[in-house]
Amino acid sequence: LKGFGCKGRIFFWLRQGVVEGRAAHIGFVADSREQVDAAYAAAIAAGATEATGGGMGAPGARLHYDLRYYAANVLDPDGYSLEFVFKSWQHAS
Repeated sequence: LKGFGCKGRIFFWLRQGVVEGRAAHIGFVADSREQVDAAYAAAIAAGATEATGGGMGAPGARLHYDLRYYAANVLDPDGYSLEFVFKSWQHAS
């Protein structure tokens, strides 16, 4: 796994593995937990489904990453993985 970014914010990841259909995982950085909640609700309303397994899905803390990692995961209507994430340590208090 290799992350690329700027000023301490990693925003592009590459992972070794087999290329498969629907292999894309697209993450959107939010400015607050409320933005994560709103993006998740909008995605579900637009036809996305909740991603399941591995601690993913509805908005909440992703403790396997960090206590301050708050995210929501969906699969869009084409099956692509979307993540909406707020990392409090990347935002000024």
